[in-house]
Amino acid sequence: MSNCYLSSSLFRNMDLKSAITNCGNLSNKYVELSAPHPYQPKNEIIDMFNDFKKKGFNFSLHNYFPPPKKSFVLNVAAEDEQTINSCRDMVNLALELTESSGSKIYGVHAGYLSKAVAKEDGMFEFDEEMYSYSKALDRAVKFINEIAENFKKKNKILIIENLFPSVARESSLFCNIKQIEDLMSQVPKEVGLLLDLGHLNISSNLMKFNREDFLDKYLEKYGNKLHEVHISENNGVKDEHLALIKNSWQLNAINKINKISKNTNKISEIIFCLESRNASNAEISKNISEINHILAG
Repeated sequence: MSNCYLSSSLFRNMDLKSAITNCGNLSNKYVELSAPHPYQPKNEIIDMFNDFKKKGFNFSLHNYFPPPKKSFVLNVAAEDEQTINSCRDMVNLALELTESSGSKIYGVHAGYLSKAVAKEDGMFEFDEEMYSYSKALDRAVKFINEIAENFKKKNKILIIENLFPSVARESSLFCNIKQIEDLMSQVPKEVGLLLDLGHLNISSNLMKFNREDFLDKYLEKYGNKLHEVHISENNGVKDEHLALIKNSWQLNAINKINKISKNTNKISEIIFCLESRNASNAEISKNISEINHILAG
């Protein structure tokens, strides 16, 4: 039976061992490792994985993991070589750590349309100067095509996560069906997808498309490439990472995705991960129980 994973981002800036322990206590030992956490050397992380796996923990790896020595915005569409090198180093190290963690996947964001810095609250501040969409897309495709070969050799799956625009402008790649098609048509067939329902909620609101229609088209076209789903609530404008509200549309979306994955051969086993880092432990436990009930159906 599938179980809902919990993102380590709920325990921001906590050392990895403590964050994993806290996540495991809430999620029955199903943990997605994300960010932000203090830097630790690779050998320490490997030893830690081995210890937790002996205790029955299950892991998936995502985006800003493993923690870098120096913080940066992971942007695979960046034009400066320093950022691209930092992205490449992080993704290659994450690929190494998929072995010791037991994770079959590693997910990254598709990239942004300008330079960005991370603020203290974890939100990004973008430069006024924009990249052209086509050039940013070309750079993201180039990065993904280069790195995907390494994943294929190790029998691991690189997955790409949908993003969302800001209120002021379209600041990201991979926000609607056309943009997803633009990228996925140019990368190897082994590259998979991560569907973030919170991001979808913002994109559908700001870009004025129907999120249920999007989901139907997305699953029809890319269902066999979907390996993970991120779950959190927001107001349709800001990525707030809140607990799911009563009768949330996301519960219906989870049910739809889960039924397809069980009733057809189109979708491999999917990880469902709760990312509600701005929620209480009681809300988290309630949401995990609701999601696990759907997954057991």
